[in-house]
Amino acid sequence: MFRIKSHRCKECGDRLNGRSDKLFCDDGCRVRHHRKSNSLHALKRGVDHVLQRNRSLLAALRKSTFAGYNAEDRAFWLRRQGFDFNFHTHVLPLKDGRLAIMCYDEGYVLDGDGILPWKDTSRSSGSLAPRSLS
Repeated sequence: MFRIKSHRCKECGDRLNGRSDKLFCDDGCRVRHHRKSNSLHALKRGVDHVLQRNRSLLAALRKSTFAGYNAEDRAFWLRRQGFDFNFHTHVLPLKDGRLAIMCYDEGYVLDGDGILPWKDTSRSSGSLAPRSLS
């Protein structure tokens, strides 16, 4: 017995009429399916955008322009520039017991009510320590 393969809409399951390679019954189903399948990608892009902004602000903070700022002023400057302290990629324990909060390869160390920029000195001196701005 010869049977014609029945095609169904990938979103709502209705029978499809028309072309044999058709996947959706109408534009509404196509858009709903696309939005559902890409919602996780949009979330990832949003998180990555925040992390990249945090990283660039930390890189800017390490410049000599901010050498005169104290630890508390640095934290306020980051916040005013849009730094989101809730987002980071990982945390590194330092030899002195403090933690370096990292955004990819840039980071900061909590220092009382403020922050100190962190620089990876492990390649040159074998230790993980915050970079002194003095």
